[in-house]
Amino acid sequence: MRDYVRRVGENHRKSRGQYFTPPDVAGFMTSWVLRSGGTSLFDPAFGLGAFHDAVPHDARVDFSACEIDPGIVEFRERTTGRRAGFVTVDDYLRSWGGRHSNIVCNPPYMRFQKFVNRAMVRREFRRRLGVNLSGYTNTASAFLLKSLSELRAPGRMAYLMPLEFLNTGYGTPVKAALTDSGHLFAILRFDCEKDIFPDAATSVGVILFDNAVRHASVKFYAVRSLTQLARFDEMAPVSDVPVAALDARAKWLPWFQPRACEADPARMTVLSTFGRFSRGIATGANEFFVLRPSTARARGLDAYADCVPCITRSVQIRKPIFDAADYHALSDADHPVLLFSANGAPSRDAAVYIRSGERRGFHERFLTKTRTPWYRTERREPSPLLFGVFSRGRYKVVFNTSRALTLTCFHGFQPNPLGRRYAAHLFLYLASQTGRDIMSRSMRRYGALLDKVEPNDVNGSPVPSPDFFATIREERVAEAMTVVNGTGRLPSWAEALFAPVKIPDKKKEEEP
Repeated sequence: MRDYVRRVGENHRKSRGQYFTPPDVAGFMTSWVLRSGGTSLFDPAFGLGAFHDAVPHDARVDFSACEIDPGIVEFRERTTGRRAGFVTVDDYLRSWGGRHSNIVCNPPYMRFQKFVNRAMVRREFRRRLGVNLSGYTNTASAFLLKSLSELRAPGRMAYLMPLEFLNTGYGTPVKAALTDSGHLFAILRFDCEKDIFPDAATSVGVILFDNAVRHASVKFYAVRSLTQLARFDEMAPVSDVPVAALDARAKWLPWFQPRACEADPARMTVLSTFGRFSRGIATGANEFFVLRPSTARARGLDAYADCVPCITRSVQIRKPIFDAADYHALSDADHPVLLFSANGAPSRDAAVYIRSGERRGFHERFLTKTRTPWYRTERREPSPLLFGVFSRGRYKVVFNTSRALTLTCFHGFQPNPLGRRYAAHLFLYLASQTGRDIMSRSMRRYGALLDKVEPNDVNGSPVPSPDFFATIREERVAEAMTVVNGTGRLPSWAEALFAPVKIPDKKKEEEP
């Protein structure tokens, strides 16, 4: 693999979504698929041939493959000294009509927007499979859908791929295709994803699909080490979920987590009852729009007329409650906390600054060239609650009483009248351990234990109902907010306020 990357370069590899399968994983997947008893095996994305090499030498297996990149096939032939006549050089997503007894695959990992023939591919998926591929679909999910349609009974299929589709809207038709037939056996998630693809910033797992057996439930495994794969049959799944309980429109990543904290539906609603989170401002050219106070002064820009206060980096907020004094401290220290915002008629100095941006080509950026005028920023109101987009193990939630807007490092909450009344209640819940345990099921897990949350993930998450919030006395809320502001954490008695929304763990109750 290193020799190949040195020869073609990282840009070539990544532009084609080439991430190579470790031998342990290839051996596990190939072995599991060949237990079907079939004597043929097809790989839709051959690459360097990890699955071909994983077939036991004494096995009589008719191996065939497809590969879009002729260069990688030539490299393998040169380095092995053997002709790879079993590989067809073709674009798998454009070659239809195949039927295969067994399939094993590590498909390309890239966004569908970067796929050269995506318009034609989408038309063919609609015509042949009746599936409308979202523009956000990745190529791995498209590969999986096509292979599902080509797998013969009683064959098996194993796919190594990113698992973010399990929690996304574009993944809905993929999950439906996996469960509609009842042949989905298990999904494995590698918690040791850096052992699989060291430079891939996404969760990684294996889909195991058995066309010979109808399964009443689907097993979800969390793999901590590649050595566990050798003892896979002895592993206990984290969850064993009835197929009837797997809604293709719901998020599936929570099934990889122990069900230790369940919310009581009688006391809960969804967050959108109180308002909605939306992403922060996307400028398209932070180098132009984000300013330090000293830079604004040097340009003759008025910090109030030509700019608006704005949190531009997550690290600028280090406290769970952020107020005007905190913002002014950042401004006085000359942090980049101003957003150029000439949304009305630009002042003379603002017009000069705009022309300087045009000379530097900022008006031709991807986002800026879609706006009229290009320097107009998105309109937002200051949000009383901010939710961090990325986190590792503990998300950031902030109660914001300043007038600062935020860039895309935070999602901002726009409350309705009910949300304005219970903004502090919502904050305390989201900051509590109970809230974190329940909210964690809405997170999308990426590489290196990196969690990401989208606005709709938060908006659809369970939170206490208005009736429940009404049972908490206002003076207790105010007291809790004072403690949080002073210490940075909830007191234990405030944590206990939200204990009633949890369903008791029956196993713990039964322990002597």
